[in-house]
Amino acid sequence: MLLPAGQRASGEWIDDTLRTRAEEKGLLGRSPRAGEFPRQRVELIRDPDPAAAVNRLYRERGWTDGLPIVPPTLGRVDEMLAESPLERHASLGEVEPLGGVATVEKVAANAVMAGCEPSYFPVVLAAVQALLDPAFNLRGVQTTDENVAPLLVVNGPAAGRLGINAGWGALGPGWPANAAIGRAAHLVMHNLGGGWPGAVSFAGLGQPGRYTLCLAERADTPWAPLHVELGYRHDQSTVTVLRAETVINVTGGLDEVASVMGSAASLFGILHSGVPAVILSPFTARRLAGEGWTRARVREELFARGRLAAETWRRSWIHATVRASAWPDWAIAAAESGSIPAVREPDDITLIVAGAELPIPQHAYCPSWGHPPCRVTREIVSREPPLTPRLR
Repeated sequence: MLLPAGQRASGEWIDDTLRTRAEEKGLLGRSPRAGEFPRQRVELIRDPDPAAAVNRLYRERGWTDGLPIVPPTLGRVDEMLAESPLERHASLGEVEPLGGVATVEKVAANAVMAGCEPSYFPVVLAAVQALLDPAFNLRGVQTTDENVAPLLVVNGPAAGRLGINAGWGALGPGWPANAAIGRAAHLVMHNLGGGWPGAVSFAGLGQPGRYTLCLAERADTPWAPLHVELGYRHDQSTVTVLRAETVINVTGGLDEVASVMGSAASLFGILHSGVPAVILSPFTARRLAGEGWTRARVREELFARGRLAAETWRRSWIHATVRASAWPDWAIAAAESGSIPAVREPDDITLIVAGAELPIPQHAYCPSWGHPPCRVTREIVSREPPLTPRLR
């Protein structure tokens, strides 16, 4: 098995730090063998039932998310790496907060464990590169006491080719690519960054999105898709990563979406000038487009209608807890007029078209958390196929 655990550039293993912190917090009952593993790249495990043995051992070492994993054998990791445009020992960067180096090979081992098909691996690589961008503030996401998780949105031809769901149940179970790609990103955060609950990650309650929160945007959106709005070509494939505190279901029209945006759910987004996501149903998107609405107009309407009453803001726990100077100037100025928009400006709303073909419009609002404002996009780059020699 290829070890999935994180090693710093100095050669230290992050599990040594994790074991110490788990001992301090009384958490070793969950991971009794934390830090107990051979300090080498590959480990040989002999057992009549090797898959069960690996699952038991990795769970006791703290290397899983609580669900069964696929053992990261060298053969499976090599199959994953065959899809990568990068060399196996290339580094994508250090994963905060404990600084494990995200080599392509280590990311591949965690992608195998998550259940990824090799064809998914370029998406995982792009997602990890986005997570490691300083703008994403992975240290904050990993260590905060808030319940934030990365939201991954895939656009372009790769979404259809890989079967990344944008329709029925796009954020629910049953879709291998959505589940495995999002889970792989979280295992990288867990095993290379050290995001162990209670030891490093202090999210008081957590959320199901910390297992996986990944979907595609519908290819038949009536407007230019998200990645084209962000400056990419139609024929390019991308993954866009945002910070999502949760996923709030909204049934109705823009008024209902705006009412949720203009609630206490947006308080942390206002504090940090965040970039939330609105997942709009295809039924509503087509109806609005047929009436001449553009994406920009939808954002402007949500900005205008989705406002938090200044009195609600002043009575909130966050307002009482956070010093006045920490609130952004735009929010303080807006409060003087009686209400505060959920975002600093309309373009801060990330509008995504996804979901089933239902006449009952079902949307979702994903409020943002943390600083700096964050919407990070990376192109998905697959390995170029080898040139076929010309027959003479």
